[in-house]
Amino acid sequence: MKLLALAFIGLLTTVSQASANIGTVTELKGSGEIVRESNVVGNTQGIALQSMDTARTDKGKMRLDFIDDTRVDVIENSILVIDDFVYDPSSGTGKLDMRAALGTVRYASGQIAKNSRQNVRVRTPSATISVRGTDFIMVVDEIGGSMVTLLPSCDSAGFCVTGEIKVETDEGFVVMNQAFQATQVSHSGQLPSKPVIISLDEDQINNLLILRKKTVVAEEEDQIRKRTKRLFDFLDIDALEFDELDEDVLAETIKDIWVTDLDYSVDYYLGELLVDMIDQLNAALTALFRDELKASNQQLFNQQQGGYDETTRITLQIEDPSWIVTRTSTDINNYLRLDLSQEYGYRINIGQSDEVIYDYMLGAGNNKIDINQRQ
Repeated sequence: MKLLALAFIGLLTTVSQASANIGTVTELKGSGEIVRESNVVGNTQGIALQSMDTARTDKGKMRLDFIDDTRVDVIENSILVIDDFVYDPSSGTGKLDMRAALGTVRYASGQIAKNSRQNVRVRTPSATISVRGTDFIMVVDEIGGSMVTLLPSCDSAGFCVTGEIKVETDEGFVVMNQAFQATQVSHSGQLPSKPVIISLDEDQINNLLILRKKTVVAEEEDQIRKRTKRLFDFLDIDALEFDELDEDVLAETIKDIWVTDLDYSVDYYLGELLVDMIDQLNAALTALFRDELKASNQQLFNQQQGGYDETTRITLQIEDPSWIVTRTSTDINNYLRLDLSQEYGYRINIGQSDEVIYDYMLGAGNNKIDINQRQ
C-alpha cells in the first residue's frame, strides 16, 4: 500500500509539472534569457516556459512556441511578460494574457485565439490589444508608446486570412480588420490614432509574415478530427496501457507547423523595415490630422458667426451660453430647434423630408446628433 501511495504521489507530481510547462524557447540567437521569480532560469534554446515568465533579449532574437500553436517572436532589446496561460487541448480553448514592456514583438495566433477569442489579450504600457484569431506586430518605445500593425495569417501555399484586433486605451478604441492597417498611441490617456494602411512592397511583406504549413481552415478541420477520434478511442481505452504521460505534448503539438527560419539578415532587415513603417505611419497621421484640423477650423470659422446660412438653410443664434439651431424644410412641414451648450462641440446630421445636411459643425468636439424628420 505504501509503495502504491508513493507511486500515486509521484504520478500527481509528474502531471503537475507537465501542466506547468506551457511552451518552450524553440530558437534563441544572440543574447537573451528567461527570468522566473527574479531568477534567470536559462539563456539557451529548449527552455520550458511557465506562466509569469519574462522573456528578455539584448542583441538577440527569441522565438517562443506555446502548446496551443501560438508563436511569439521577441526581437532585439525587448521585454515580454507571460502573465497567464491556460489551455485545454481537448477543446482547444483557454486563456492567454501577455505584456510587452519594451521593444518589438511579433505574434502569430494559435488555437486559443481561434476558439476563445475573448480570452486573448496582449498589453503594452499604453494600450490593450484584444486578439480575434490573427497575427500582428507591435513596437513599444522607451516611454511606453505603441505602434500596432495587423498582419494576415498565411500558409506556405499562399492562402491568407485576416482576422481582427481591437486596440484600446482609457479614452476609447479602434478596430483593425484589414491587412497592414496600423495605429499608434503615445499613452493610455490618448485615443488610438485612426488606422491607416501601410504601403509595403512584396519583399517587405514576405519579411513580416510568419507562414504556416497548414492553412487556417485545415488546422480547424484537424482539430475537429482529433476531437472526434479521441471520443471514439475513449471507448476502447485499456487503462493498463495508458501512456499519455510519456507523450511530449509540446513537441507533438507544434511539430512542423511553422515554415520560416528567420536569421540575422532577416532580423536586421525587419528592424530597418519597422523604422520605415513608423515613419510612414507618422507621415500619414500628420497629414490626416492636418486635413481634419483644417476642415474643422474652416467649419468653425464659417458656421459659428451666427445668422442664416443660405447653403444649409440653417439659422444659428448665439445666445450665451447656448447655441440655438433652427431649420424649416422647403415644404414647410418639418421644423427643428436645438438648444446646445457652447461648452461642447457637435457634429449634426439633419434629414428633413427629402433634404439631407451632413456634418454641420459647432464648436471643438465630436458629439454626434442625427435628426430624421419625415412628413
